[in-house]
Amino acid sequence: MSTGWWPRARSGELVEYLDAKEHERLLAAMEPGESKAGDRVLTKGSPSRSLLLVEDGELQIVDEAMGEVLVLATIGAGGVVGEVGFVDGEVRTHDVRARTDCRLRRLTREKLLALVENDPALFAKITISLAELISRRFRSVVRELEPVRAFAASLQEPMDDEGPAEFEEIDDPLGETAMDLIRDVGRKAGKGVAGV
Repeated sequence: MSTGWWPRARSGELVEYLDAKEHERLLAAMEPGESKAGDRVLTKGSPSRSLLLVEDGELQIVDEAMGEVLVLATIGAGGVVGEVGFVDGEVRTHDVRARTDCRLRRLTREKLLALVENDPALFAKITISLAELISRRFRSVVRELEPVRAFAASLQEPMDDEGPAEFEEIDDPLGETAMDLIRDVGRKAGKGVAGV
């Protein structure tokens, strides 16, 4: 495990390197908000110029696949959602809804960029924390998708020098067992992955 860039001062994504005064300055730059259980907090496909820090409560990152709503991850106090769109400015990748009543803090790109001139040390610590958060989530997805990659590799038939192999037509090429595996991996892949 990496030791990080600075000593860890507190728990929580985005704030782990901040001392008490830096933490106060970050909270002052963020907009407070609340949501009720069941509220949609972020919408897939919508413009994205901010991220949310969960102060209290739980958010769920959800997606729809094969007609089912899948809970990809649950983010509790200290967690962050919306970091992907926050960094790249593209649209939201998933819906986020409140699993419980929540207290949230919103950081806009404009407020973060204002820290470059006003508080460069705080800016550096936040951007390093964001990079580490995205890296952790990426590595988690890679680990979780390994069974899918192995399954896909097992579907490839070796070719011999005599030309392509002949395959029999089948009505259900994947079968229900394979579809159950894919659904299960899809559910597991979101654990710890906000990426909205």
